[in-house]
Amino acid sequence: MGQDKGSLRYHAEPQAVHAWRLLTELCGSAWVSTNVHNADREPYSGLPLLLDEGEYRGPIAGLEAAWRTRPEAAWLALAIDMPLADRPLLQYLIDHRNAEALGTAFLHEDGTIEPLCAIWEPAARQPLLEQVRRGDASLRRFLSRGNVECLVCPTPEKLRNANDIAAYRELLDGLGT
Repeated sequence: MGQDKGSLRYHAEPQAVHAWRLLTELCGSAWVSTNVHNADREPYSGLPLLLDEGEYRGPIAGLEAAWRTRPEAAWLALAIDMPLADRPLLQYLIDHRNAEALGTAFLHEDGTIEPLCAIWEPAARQPLLEQVRRGDASLRRFLSRGNVECLVCPTPEKLRNANDIAAYRELLDGLGT
């Protein structure tokens, strides 16, 4: 992308702030995962943070930081580059949560599992970290191998993400901003 995805504005505020507000409304409390280099920068400096300080990189670092903070908690993970995810979508995920599974996740239209708009149960922590220690940090592969509640997404377009400037502009156009 060439710039921090959390500072991009899709709505009236940086995406990190927007996602944090959305999750706080739904869950009662929420944190933003970022690396230590962003902690003192806007928009992160005013948010409750989970700092990726461990040995892991990428999305697994955010989950591990969350579980270090509250190992007994299930975590609703939302990727910062999914600006179309909204309250109804996340409420659907929460309402269909299977706490007996390792997680609850949406399926994309092509059948792949979306690990970054998902609920991760505490029971997933150790087997996921074992997979990572074996050299595989793919959250998607972990979910596809495990006991996971897979949901058909009622609004699949809400799972779209922006990993480059063209996708960012396309999503902005779709939001009418």
